[in-house]
Amino acid sequence: MEYFACLSDIGQFDQPIRGCRIIRTRWTVFPALALAMSIPTLAAPITYHFTAVAKTGDMINGKTLTGFKLPSFGANSPAINASGHVAFYATYSEGGFAGEGIFTGTSAVLKTGNAANGQTLDGIGFVPAINDNGTVVVRGLLSSQALAILTPTTLLVKSGNTIGGQTLTDIGLPAINNNGIVAFVGSFSSGTGIFTQTALLAKSGESIAGQTVTSFGPPAINNRGTVAFQCWFSGEISTAIVTPAAVLVKASDTIGGKTLTDLFFGPALNSGDTVAFVGVFPGGTGVFTQKVLLVQAGDTIGGQTLTSFGNPVINDHGVVAFFATYPGGAGVFTQTSVIAETGDTICGRTLLGVGQPAINSYGEVAFAGFFSDGSSAIILAQPMNVLDSGSEISAPVKSSRP
Repeated sequence: MEYFACLSDIGQFDQPIRGCRIIRTRWTVFPALALAMSIPTLAAPITYHFTAVAKTGDMINGKTLTGFKLPSFGANSPAINASGHVAFYATYSEGGFAGEGIFTGTSAVLKTGNAANGQTLDGIGFVPAINDNGTVVVRGLLSSQALAILTPTTLLVKSGNTIGGQTLTDIGLPAINNNGIVAFVGSFSSGTGIFTQTALLAKSGESIAGQTVTSFGPPAINNRGTVAFQCWFSGEISTAIVTPAAVLVKASDTIGGKTLTDLFFGPALNSGDTVAFVGVFPGGTGVFTQKVLLVQAGDTIGGQTLTSFGNPVINDHGVVAFFATYPGGAGVFTQTSVIAETGDTICGRTLLGVGQPAINSYGEVAFAGFFSDGSSAIILAQPMNVLDSGSEISAPVKSSRP
């Protein structure tokens, strides 16, 4: 669930946290995964270079950043594109004023108080989306109390608009592809649906692959134009991840020897139409694609035995990143490696907590980090080496990025 709120808690911290690296030399053993995905049984040690994209106390466009979440809520996922540009939610102070906005490391993209189509932006969503062209979209609350999806320059859609014959009464979090198509959940008087800014793709009461839909989760959209989303059904199948025309994976499917009883979709979709999700099965949970069980509770990665998972994200090379807990801590992982974990020292500061990650096609991972001195930062973890070139989950060499 997402909230808009007024802010009053102000604080700042000094001391830059920039340009450091942690070298991971732990070996990860996944015999089942290696067999299923043709990856080496032993994953090569990964070196990550960590950069603070932004930290509390930084000033961006005259605004002093005070945090990357509201005090009563958990950390939100940033967004990252193929160029390594990161967009994120932050609270800030400016003189005696407290506000919230969407930032990059160098600019305030959208903030409360901005003008939007003749109205004022009174609230802003916690989770932005960004495409490879650098376009940032976010959900916002206008002074008219209409909900909207907007970029820094354009109001794309708002409640009260009619799309596909349905007049929107509520709007969910947006996803955007490189063609500028935005997908979102919208509500209307008789139900809910999956929309773009120009079309209604699916609505409650309709049938997908013979199942009647009752409700929807937030969608993902890839550069092929595929829109994938979780929905819930009224029949024997309780839930599934689908496109408007097909079921990709559903409760009752068996993957990697595990029969799914429930699933949770972040959402996460790559350009090969592969989705990543958390699946529940008798006796446990795990991170799956529609074809493979990647990791399950009880597996060990980087010396930590994982006990639970946050929503995963997936890139076009099949690298899946996710938040996970283990006895005594938590961290950000891929299916083969630990990226960062509580207790790590990053640039002289001890990591106490991490947020949900975002990943791009180069395996760069962005997440919020919270430190023992009370400061916090949006961290960019850049892999300095890649997996074996014969692996199906090897990332492209960084120097090949445009």
